Amino acid sequence: MKPETAHALIKRLIERVENHSSDDAVDDMVESADFFLCPRRFAREKQQFFFDTPQVIGFAGEVQQPGSYLTTEVMGIPVLVTRDELGHLRAFINACSHKGAKVAVDRGEQKKFTCRFHGWTYGLDGCLSGRPRDDCFASDKVSRGLQALPVSDRSGLIVLGLKPDMPQSLVDNHLQEIEEELRGFDFQHMFYLETRRFDVKANWKLIAGLSYESYHFSTLHRDSVAALLKANYITDFFGKPGDEKHSRWCFPLINIEKLKQKPGSEWPRFVPGAVSHALFPGTVVITDPEDAQIIRTEPGATPDTSIVYYSGVYRHADKREDSLGVYDFGGKAFEHEDLPAAIECQQGLQATRKDFPIGRNEPVVQFWHRQRREGLKE
Repeated sequence: MKPETAHALIKRLIERVENHSSDDAVDDMVESADFFLCPRRFAREKQQFFFDTPQVIGFAGEVQQPGSYLTTEVMGIPVLVTRDELGHLRAFINACSHKGAKVAVDRGEQKKFTCRFHGWTYGLDGCLSGRPRDDCFASDKVSRGLQALPVSDRSGLIVLGLKPDMPQSLVDNHLQEIEEELRGFDFQHMFYLETRRFDVKANWKLIAGLSYESYHFSTLHRDSVAALLKANYITDFFGKPGDEKHSRWCFPLINIEKLKQKPGSEWPRFVPGAVSHALFPGTVVITDPEDAQIIRTEPGATPDTSIVYYSGVYRHADKREDSLGVYDFGGKAFEHEDLPAAIECQQGLQATRKDFPIGRNEPVVQFWHRQRREGLKE
């Protein structure tokens, strides 16, 4: 984050804390329970918001060195992301061109990937470099490389297209509206910590919405998050007026107002608190002065199931243990407080089928409900 941006956000947060206020919406709104229950809507969301839309899947720092790679799954598709010897970012379907078995697992640094089924070997560029009994196959090696996927890390985040024929420009520009804000965090120079996966019995939008409001801090997170962070918040939305695509939601550490006693030249480079970026369609990037986490939520097989990935990176190589503690603190609150609440909400909405209100104090929740309603094409 640029220092001038951070200082502007700090100033706004201090004002909100001192005034006991937040960036509330103008009005409340009402949403239908079918928003989280309708199978037809759910199928359209999966296709349009996930398969047809670029996905933010990680931090560029996870593959910052030539020869580094990572593997993951996105909407059930096995994915391999590499940084080749020349420093070019590449992505592939993690499936051997022979029978489809994975050619790579986990993450790390390698020059070659060898399928453990029949031993076909590929380079970081996805090209097939060797196969046992090559004389038994009529097809040449050039035509049997890994299936490439469009990928970009222009913003410091890894953005991936799940369709091989998705235009590269669509992937490059997916975060265009918020790109400058994201670049200032230097995600490409951060170090990987850990990833956790959760299979959750709740709609993907319910889970994504957990990171859109602080209304629940004083109750659900009374003994965890609320002990460190205030519930006052400021919000920003990014995109053309009336057609915003991404959001930012900031909330401060307790005692942030004490910074007023110092000149602006002594204020920190990053906001003392948490800055949460919600990126279309279902990824949330949370930053603090030392660390960053991604919560990537995908629809599962049915409207009431989701798959969630929680990943962390850290800024300073000599502070890994400190950052792991922060990551674990947030992960425990998410797993043991947030996710059970989402499951209960899913069960309650299925049982009552009643409309529900979204308050003025939930402006980011309102924004994403409108975004997902208006963005869903018939």
